[in-house]
Amino acid sequence: MIGVDFKIALHREVIRDDSRHFDDKTKSKIKKKIIEMLGSHPKIAGEALSRELAGYRKLKIFDDYRIVYRVDEKKRQVFILAVGIRRHAEIYKQALKRLQS
Repeated sequence: MIGVDFKIALHREVIRDDSRHFDDKTKSKIKKKIIEMLGSHPKIAGEALSRELAGYRKLKIFDDYRIVYRVDEKKRQVFILAVGIRRHAEIYKQALKRLQS
């Protein structure tokens, strides 16, 4: 059985903006993957990002979708900065924009 050891926190725009791009079925699948993969071993699940997004990680789901997140081991928390489609690096541009605001 998979235990959830890390609290999941979302950037306000993940809920307000990112989720509008997905139908209910896709939202449900993404939520399930987040809990399964990031709830217990978030550093194993994703790959480290570099340059402007150093300190963040990416999780590939469903081929074209990415989740950009940061792990705080001390607080046992995963902070999700952005969820979206990888196409033309859109998700990474969105993540950078959120960091700069």
